[in-house]
Amino acid sequence: MNTAEVYAVALSICSSPALNRIWDSIQLFKPEDLYKKLLKTRGLETQGFIQAEYPADPLAGAEKICDECRKKNINILTYWDDRYPKFLREISRPPITLYCKGNLTDEKSLAIVGTRKADKKSSDIARRLSSELSQAGFTIVSGMAIGIDREAHLGALKNNGSTIGVLANGIDIVYPSYNKDIYSAILTSEKSSLISEYPPGIFAGKWTFVRRNRIISGLALGTVIVKAAQKSGALITAHHALEQNREVFVCPGFAFDSSYDGCNELIKSGAILVSCTEDILKELSDYKDRIAAMEGKTAIVEMSVAASPRNPDSPDLFQKTAALKERYSQNSIESKILKILANGETDIDSIVRLLDHSANEINEAIVLMELSSDISRDGNMISIF
Repeated sequence: MNTAEVYAVALSICSSPALNRIWDSIQLFKPEDLYKKLLKTRGLETQGFIQAEYPADPLAGAEKICDECRKKNINILTYWDDRYPKFLREISRPPITLYCKGNLTDEKSLAIVGTRKADKKSSDIARRLSSELSQAGFTIVSGMAIGIDREAHLGALKNNGSTIGVLANGIDIVYPSYNKDIYSAILTSEKSSLISEYPPGIFAGKWTFVRRNRIISGLALGTVIVKAAQKSGALITAHHALEQNREVFVCPGFAFDSSYDGCNELIKSGAILVSCTEDILKELSDYKDRIAAMEGKTAIVEMSVAASPRNPDSPDLFQKTAALKERYSQNSIESKILKILANGETDIDSIVRLLDHSANEINEAIVLMELSSDISRDGNMISIF
């Protein structure tokens, strides 16, 4: 058994957002050395939702995962592998382990995402963009959901192009079942692949879809948004793309149609308006230079754990809090949490006592905010990122 692979998988299944120090050290140590280093500072345990399928001891869990992958012909790519996607390596908190089926081709990729509630017009746009971009040599990345994602994958597949389906669950689970045909088509294609950061047998949860979005945008030179309402998950992907210094392209909507509000807001904020495929191709005409630049870069991993409580009088903290509040409605749980954090680092138990919401609701909001890089967490303590 590949020892480095086992330790990398062990790190990935215990690398919850609370253990940010894993990402702080990922460039400095090999998997085995990093695991042993972390083991000296704190106990390591498999994440709770993964323990439904695998042992609580991360190394035992990793060995079982590696065995399962061999049986199911699933490739394991770790952050330390040469085959690991170079663009994805550049993002903040990249997946430590990727599980892959098919042929992963990521050198010249574009993401196409949008609403699950696609109508005929938006479906036709997504499929046409995908088809024409794949004809131009781009690999199409999307999230294997119904709606726009489905059309993006189909546009590439029906044009004999390449596509990457990024899953929010274990790679051996077909979800939603409606897309079983796409799942099969990708696996029979010589140019396409399915990837996931979750081990075989792990089912999706609300937060896994949010976390998946950073991989969709992280694999690509740019992300194209086709029809998205104000609170669409596609906007989270666009947000990640901007943070990752990637291009964001947006198809405009119709006047007074709220199902396009998210698209229109992105355009107002400076995203590139797309009226035809050529708009995207012109903007990315220097893609070879961008890829070459990416190949020569070393990933920059942001330090996300504060060594001590932040100064509540810091103007920077107030400015960050005010900016973050604009993303959430005034009476949302997230907005209330940010109001508390404006006074400095706070423990989660105190937040639960202060807010008139259930512990589950508060913890879910905290996880989603952390995955969006709005807050940072160290054990039970959270603070503005």
